[in-house]
Amino acid sequence: MNDTSKPHALLLVYKELGPGDLLKLQALSNVTQSGGGARDLRLPWRTFRPVMERIFTHTRAGRGGKPIRVAKVTYKNDGGKLGETELEYWYPTEARPAEDRVARVHASPALGGRLPRDDKGRVFVLFIKWSDGDVRCYYAYEDDLRKPSVWGPEVRDAILGCVDDTDFKNASREGNKLSVQGYYDFTDGTKFCHAE
Repeated sequence: MNDTSKPHALLLVYKELGPGDLLKLQALSNVTQSGGGARDLRLPWRTFRPVMERIFTHTRAGRGGKPIRVAKVTYKNDGGKLGETELEYWYPTEARPAEDRVARVHASPALGGRLPRDDKGRVFVLFIKWSDGDVRCYYAYEDDLRKPSVWGPEVRDAILGCVDDTDFKNASREGNKLSVQGYYDFTDGTKFCHAE
């Protein structure tokens, strides 16, 4: 019997952290060939904005009075204790009109403040919205995703399915490779992988 009073996951957004993204978390991102530059995590706005606005639910004025979205995010610090912080979601700039972004990741204790491990395979950042309104930020590792007991089947299947699809498409691509990023809606089973 399921306990419906316990919070349950509503929405998952995931993004693989490539070499440029890992530099961004450390505020070392000035290597444009590796995806460096601004210290933010970028997502194609046409696909991700409706989903990200379900996570980043509050609006406020950002630089120059432009609207940004904000979410209170819960995370575990390196000591395993829960912390809470705000993350900002910014809309496109003229220089990159196709991309929204989770901004200033190097300054966030949920991201740059607790760097991911480098000994467990590919790294993914996960944003999960829960039924009680809580938004959690996690790092997930490919090695752990391949173990059935670490992550639930919906999370595991969504991310690993996208990894497989992306790797298959990238095998025949020259130059710009597709990134592993997508979402899964636990309510209706809708899912998206950037490589599909």
